[in-house]
Amino acid sequence: MSEQLTYARKASGLVRGLSMFDAFGIGIMITMPLFTVWQMIYLGYGLFPGGEIIIAIIISIVLIGITSPIVWGMLGGTMPRSGGEYVFNSRILHPVVATGASMAQFFAGFYWQFLIATCFAVPGIQLLATMLGWNGVAAWVSGKWGTFAVSMAVLAGSFLTIAFGMRVYKAVQKPLIFLAVGGPVVLCIALTFSSKASFVAYWNRISARYGSVDFNHFVGTVGHGYGARIPTTWTWGATFGLMTGVFVLFVYNYLIVYVGGEIKQPSKSIFGANILTIAVSGLIGLWTCIALIHVVGEQWLRAAGMNEFLNGVPGYKLPYASSYMVLSWVASHGNWFVALCAFLGMAAVVYLEVTLSMMAMARIMFAWGMDRMGPKWFTDISPRFAAPMKNYVFGLVVMAVGTGLYVLWFTSALTGLAATGMQLVSLFLITGISAVVLPYRKKLRNIWNSSPYHTWKILGVPILAISGCIYVVYICAMIYYAFIDPTSRDVTGKNMITFAVAWAAGIAWYLGWRRYNKVKSGVDMSIAYGDLPPD
Repeated sequence: MSEQLTYARKASGLVRGLSMFDAFGIGIMITMPLFTVWQMIYLGYGLFPGGEIIIAIIISIVLIGITSPIVWGMLGGTMPRSGGEYVFNSRILHPVVATGASMAQFFAGFYWQFLIATCFAVPGIQLLATMLGWNGVAAWVSGKWGTFAVSMAVLAGSFLTIAFGMRVYKAVQKPLIFLAVGGPVVLCIALTFSSKASFVAYWNRISARYGSVDFNHFVGTVGHGYGARIPTTWTWGATFGLMTGVFVLFVYNYLIVYVGGEIKQPSKSIFGANILTIAVSGLIGLWTCIALIHVVGEQWLRAAGMNEFLNGVPGYKLPYASSYMVLSWVASHGNWFVALCAFLGMAAVVYLEVTLSMMAMARIMFAWGMDRMGPKWFTDISPRFAAPMKNYVFGLVVMAVGTGLYVLWFTSALTGLAATGMQLVSLFLITGISAVVLPYRKKLRNIWNSSPYHTWKILGVPILAISGCIYVVYICAMIYYAFIDPTSRDVTGKNMITFAVAWAAGIAWYLGWRRYNKVKSGVDMSIAYGDLPPD
C-alpha cells in the first residue's frame, strides 16, 4: 500500500495554454538581447581586451548556438514537464545530483535578480534621463533610495504580472517582445547607417561640452587608466576568454523548459521556440558588433568596454558610461528616439527577466514538491488562476529582501558573477551530461523510445548525444576561462565557494526529505524517480 501511495500523485493543476510564440517570448526575454550585448562588450573586453569579438561570436554560434537549442529543445520535448532541468537530471542521472544542481540554480536565480532588478533604474532610467538632459531624474534614480524605490516597483509589478496565471502574463508579454527585439534592432540600424566621420564629429562635440577626452585620445587615455596599452591585435587565448561574455547570447534559452508542462504540442513548440530564441539573440549580437566595429574600430571598442568595466578612467568626464547603448546614441547624433529605444529595450527585458525568474523559482519548488522533496504547499495550485500563488509570494519576499540588502548595503557590480558560475557548473554542465547519457540509459529506454527525436541520428549516433558532448566541452571551456584562467580568477574565482555551499544545501535537502518520507510512509522515495510526474 505504501508503494502505491508513492505513485498516487495528484494532477499538477497547471494548464497547457502556451503556444510556440509564447514560449519564444519567454526564451528571448531571458536571453535579454540588449542587456546581454551590453554585458558581452563591457565584461568580455574588461577581462579579455585582446580578444576578437566577431570570431568569438562565430565560434559560439557554431558550437553552442546550434547545440544549445538541441539539448534543451530535445530534453524538453522528451520530458515536457514544468520544473526545468531538475526533472531531466533526476531521472537521467540521480536525484541527489539533480537536487544539488537544482538548489544551486535556485540560489543563482534569486541571486541574479538582486542585480537585475536594479538595472531598470541603473542603467535604464538613469541613462535615458542623462541622454535627454533630465539631470535631476538621473541623480535621484542613481542614488540608493531612488534605485531601491524603482527596484521594489519592478518586483511588485513582476509579481502582479505572473501571480494571476499565464493568461495575464501572455497579455503583458506580447507587446514587450517587440520592445525587447525592436530596441536593440533600432540601435543596430543607427550604427549601421552612421559613418566613422559622423560618429567622431558628434563624440568630439559632446566631449568638448563636458571637458572630456576626444575621440583620437580616448584609447590612450583608457590605456593609461588601465595600466597597459589597449591591444591593437588579437590572440586566440584572449578570444576564447572573450567568449565568457559572448556565451550569454546562446545559453539562456533554457528557461523555456521550466514551463514545459504548460506548452501546447511540446515536442514541436519547445524545440522550435529554443531554435528561434537562439537565432534572434545571436543575430542581434553579431549585427551589433559588426556595426560597432564599422563605426569606431575594434581597438576603440575595446577601450570603450574597458573604460566601462573600470567605471571610468581619469580624463573621461562624460556623464554616462561608454556603453554600447551610448555609442549607438552618439552614432545617431543624440536622436531622442534612439535614446528611448535603448531604454525600452533594456526596461522590457529587465522587467520580464525578473518576472520569469520568479516564475522559474516557483516551478523548481513545484517540481520538488511533486516528487515529495518539499512541503505539500510547494504543489498548491490556485484553481482560479492555475498558478502556484504561495510559491510566488515566497519568491517575492526573498527577492524584495535580497534586493533591498544589495542596494542599500552590499552593492557590487560583480554580484552576478557568482550566479553565473553556479549556473555554468550546476545548470548547463550537468544538463549537458544528461543529454549525452539519456539515449543510453536502459532504465529510461521507454521514455527515450517514445521521444520524437530518438530516430534523429548521424552515423548511428543520436543527435542529442552528439550535441550534448559539444555543449559540455564548450561549457567546460567557459568555466575555465571565467573562473580558473589567471586573467579572471582574481576577480571571479573567490565566488567559487558559493558553489560548494549551494550544492551542500541541495544534497542535505534531498537526504533530509528522503529520510522524512521513509519514516513517515515507510517508502524510499527514490523509487518515485522511475516515472515522470503528471502534466
